[in-house]
Amino acid sequence: MITSHRLSLAEAEIAVDAALAKADELGVASVICVSDAAGWPIAIKRPDNGKVTSVEIAINKAFTAACHRRPTHTYTNAQPGQEAFGIMNMHQGRFSIFVGGWPIEVDGEVVGGIGVSGGHTPQDIACCQAGITALMEHLGRTPDFAKWDNWAPPA
Repeated sequence: MITSHRLSLAEAEIAVDAALAKADELGVASVICVSDAAGWPIAIKRPDNGKVTSVEIAINKAFTAACHRRPTHTYTNAQPGQEAFGIMNMHQGRFSIFVGGWPIEVDGEVVGGIGVSGGHTPQDIACCQAGITALMEHLGRTPDFAKWDNWAPPA
């Protein structure tokens, strides 16, 4: 038997609200989604000036980060001629290989994902990290983003 942990709606909303606050601080109208570990949305919010197209993108980024257990911007090996080229066509095209999705890990276990759509690279990453940081602080833990700083696909 496998025991796993899940995010509650209240916990997902902590992350979404913190990411939205960061987006507002940065002046971007980002849509934020927090999913469970299977990639299903728990909470999603679109600000009044958020793009309708960003809703599905945020959901897909959260899905990818949670299900594949790594930030979406790490798919540098998904370009033409690389080993993972074509992965973005998996799961009915839901697999996202660009910035803005981050796994949510608690004590080494991926319990969900956060997806942000609406800004540019540094803005989306800052919003993901703000959401995760708020959730980790709520749980009495410290977030660790460093393990993804110099990540490279296996040789």
